[in-house]
Amino acid sequence: MLQSLATVLRNVRPYSSMRDSIQIKRRPLPTTTSIEYTIPDDPYLLAKKFQQVSRSGKLDDAVAIVMQAKTRSQSPVVWNLVISSYARLGRLSRALRAFSEMRRRGFPPTQTTFTALLQACALGDSEKAVGIAEQTYKSMDTFGVRPSIINVNGLLSVYQRKHDMARALECFNELPSAGARAPSLATYTILASMCRRQISVLYEELAKLKSDHSKADQSTSDQSTSDQPFHFVSIEDNTSHSQRIAIVRHNIRQTFTTLLDIWATYASDAEQRATNLDSDTESLYFDTRLLKVVLKSCHSVYEDERALARKGFNIIAHVYGGMKRVDENGVVTNSVPLAVLLRESGDVEHVVLDADVLELAIGLCDRGKRYANIVRLWASLNEHFAKEVEPLRRRFADEIQEFTELTNTPNDPLQRKPPKITMFRKRRAALRTKAPASNQKE
Repeated sequence: MLQSLATVLRNVRPYSSMRDSIQIKRRPLPTTTSIEYTIPDDPYLLAKKFQQVSRSGKLDDAVAIVMQAKTRSQSPVVWNLVISSYARLGRLSRALRAFSEMRRRGFPPTQTTFTALLQACALGDSEKAVGIAEQTYKSMDTFGVRPSIINVNGLLSVYQRKHDMARALECFNELPSAGARAPSLATYTILASMCRRQISVLYEELAKLKSDHSKADQSTSDQSTSDQPFHFVSIEDNTSHSQRIAIVRHNIRQTFTTLLDIWATYASDAEQRATNLDSDTESLYFDTRLLKVVLKSCHSVYEDERALARKGFNIIAHVYGGMKRVDENGVVTNSVPLAVLLRESGDVEHVVLDADVLELAIGLCDRGKRYANIVRLWASLNEHFAKEVEPLRRRFADEIQEFTELTNTPNDPLQRKPPKITMFRKRRAALRTKAPASNQKE
């Protein structure tokens, strides 16, 4: 699926195949209620009763009602509700027990059943969650249920929660480019978010190495593979301090490159589906969540990997237009902005522009002193996204005016006096000063 990542994965640690059977203690489901309830004889009414009681905060009572009901009054729907309720709470053992009770009563599992079980694996705290999730996903064929991309995303969410980037990428690489299991927007967002988190983890490790030689050596050597799941180059116990720093920097660069590959694959996939309307594969959409992850990562690595981070300029141009977009061969292109193309090809509305993503885009260009890029971006946004820009106009008006003035300054360095810190940077710095440290995103 992703050739560039397939090459990278050769350097990632392999993982052993899942065991045929993974055992976990499954607590029995409640069979008695705290008060007396009327138990419906109709499957629809039973499902409605379960929802009513569980929403009142009495999940055990709701499950007990289902357990007490006659089998003919039950249905796959009500058992999916039971499993989903436990899954949302991360109660994996109870969800698995409910799955067993569902099958024991002769009700076939559905895609919804497996989606809920994978959610339970993701939100649960069991050390065996990854193995159980893989076993659950592989068993779908046994039950005659064809996995969809929703189920694949459920498995990827387990890898995301358990910070296993290597398995997530391998799972992604096995996906077809078309059909029911073709990647969705959620697929790409999950993978990009995993890269974003891993970059943050690596920078924390780098900060420790820089701040204290002895403590850094100890903290790094004590970390297990699960805590650092995506080291392209492993750190041995006898590695010197300078070598450790070099390795961590290398891993940051590799992880960020992987993130850029994920974005490139998404963009190419989205454009292909938008132009191939006869395909049975669902269209890909665009919203700001995925772009925010990419741009935040560009900001994170900007000081250390400036050349790579500046690829964010091209990404912004690709999404919203207005800037000169350069392809892999160095040719300047003027294609339709990706957000416009995907908006016209789909029938589902998503958030394609908001204040946060505009802050990130302008901020990245400001860091690179690409003031002309900002002016062209603003013009393109007004042309293609007037509705979305209108509530943001007042917030950015003065700053855009300043960028326009900087763009129009004379070429003679002696006559040009750009400010050391733009109004935009001053405002961002003031916001970071006022915000609690826990709320600071960058």
